Amino acid sequence: MRKADERGVALLLVLLVLTLLVALVLEFDAEARREYREAAAFRDNFKAGMLSRAAVQAARAVLQQDFFRDRQTGEFFDGPTDLWAMPIKNYAIGDGLLSAQIEDERGKLNLNDLAANVGDELLQKTKIQRVKRLFELLQISPDLVDALIDWVDQDENPLPAGAESLYYQSQKPAYHAANSALSALGDLRLVKGFTPEIVDRLSRYVTVYPPEGGALVNLNAADPIVIQALDPAITPTMAMGIVQGRPFKTKVDLDRIGSFKEIGARIRADYDVKSEYFSARLAVTVNESAKSALAVLRRDANKGESSVQYLRVY
Repeated sequence: MRKADERGVALLLVLLVLTLLVALVLEFDAEARREYREAAAFRDNFKAGMLSRAAVQAARAVLQQDFFRDRQTGEFFDGPTDLWAMPIKNYAIGDGLLSAQIEDERGKLNLNDLAANVGDELLQKTKIQRVKRLFELLQISPDLVDALIDWVDQDENPLPAGAESLYYQSQKPAYHAANSALSALGDLRLVKGFTPEIVDRLSRYVTVYPPEGGALVNLNAADPIVIQALDPAITPTMAMGIVQGRPFKTKVDLDRIGSFKEIGARIRADYDVKSEYFSARLAVTVNESAKSALAVLRRDANKGESSVQYLRVY
């Protein structure tokens, strides 16, 4: 009887040991699988980031190829039929898939124009009125333009609806007005009254390139709202006529749009049909990992080579 009990105890011990071993093996297997998944995710995330940066070079190549094609045809304009304007969807790049869209930054109003033209009151007033018209068309309070002017101008004298460093010093955390040009569109979030929602609404229609301002608006790429903002005499119908008539190979070609000829003669120094500033929005996926990048490129008008003015990978 004692031997039977001993055998039973031994069997129980063996089963217990086996159970513990199985539990340890299963725990080790689960931990190994978790670490493998984390390592794979880290690898894919790293690859996606590197491929996003590599994709910027692809965008530069597209812009240069477009330049070479323009040089071959002798027609230097930038519009919706150009190579750079064609979206890319799920293009194989390395181990990932790339989606990309290049936009013309000169198809937008440059907010840094508000800091330019110092000394030319008439020209500065014209630029301010254009930005205010854009805000009104977007149903954004034009009073915010005062705060924006105070942010980019070099003095500390606030406009009626504006704000200078005295206001920003009362915020938490406190900071100073930049009193210089906007370096990125995200800087708008620091300006009094510019909520994230307002900045998002503006982002399709405004730019900060070139930082020194003064660039002409490319009517081959501008949104109808931007076109209307250029002059109070430009009606929605006229703006849509310009959009539908694209691409224009020369500025003179715009004169055939309705009654734009008279307006065009008045503002001809403010618009163009070509560009040298472009933004590339890039998205790369590698398995379950995804990375996005925003690059702003400046294309040399003589060589077609592009330099990176801004790059953010996120």
